[in-house]
Amino acid sequence: MSRKSNGDNGQGQVADLSRLRDKRFNGYLRVRLPHELDTEVETIIAAYMHASTSVRQKMADSIDVRTAGVFSAYGQRMASTAVRTQSVGPLKRGLVSVSLAEGRLNQPYDNLFVLAALNDAATLIGSTLEIVLADVARVLPQTGLTAIQKFNQRQDRDKTLESMGLRTTGSGRTFLYE
Repeated sequence: MSRKSNGDNGQGQVADLSRLRDKRFNGYLRVRLPHELDTEVETIIAAYMHASTSVRQKMADSIDVRTAGVFSAYGQRMASTAVRTQSVGPLKRGLVSVSLAEGRLNQPYDNLFVLAALNDAATLIGSTLEIVLADVARVLPQTGLTAIQKFNQRQDRDKTLESMGLRTTGSGRTFLYE
């Protein structure tokens, strides 16, 4: 069966999520940036973003705790990537991945750290979380969209890296949220 017909019935992209359960993703947040694993996640995020509403729903429904952890880590990695490249594209993909992870993580507050990094990154590249969110809101699962909107409504002091226990290291091509 061709990839296109897999995409049309939703089975191909849903099956692709199983790749994120591979042991290669153990410690994903700590592997060097960029890394080939980022490309694997990015492929799935792109397929999700370009899929029909029904396929997106099937994909979102098939996310388990392990996959959600990878998506959340990818979101933080994309915050660093956005600052390194001064590009909004990684922030969009990061918001999509965080929205897919929302409600499926072992620790429900884990995405708050990632949202703080994405929020900070948006500011550092001359944008806002609200502007980036507006570009991807139509493809986000409702639970994820609501969580991001709720985070964005927090007081500025409650969205800072410091308030979440995060910090940055490096600069330029070595910039990193940790």
